[in-house]
Amino acid sequence: MPALRELGFGIAVEPEGAFYLYADISAFGGDAFVFCRHFLETEHVAFTPGPDFGRHQAGHHVRFAYTQSLPRLQQAVERIARGLRSWGA
Repeated sequence: MPALRELGFGIAVEPEGAFYLYADISAFGGDAFVFCRHFLETEHVAFTPGPDFGRHQAGHHVRFAYTQSLPRLQQAVERIARGLRSWGA
């Protein structure tokens, strides 16, 4: 979670025992569906658009599930960082 915050994701609520988090992507601009598709297609990292989980401010949120080993999660963060660089290009 600290790594996602360092990349610019807004995380308002700390998970307490859960294996997922809801992150604000407003800092990056764009639609949650387009944002998620970009990372899936360019970096092969999947996370879910906020509207799949409700309507309140969902268009600029995504949900991450961290159900992998720590090395796989670190690799995902590296891919997300790379994908953010190409997102604004």
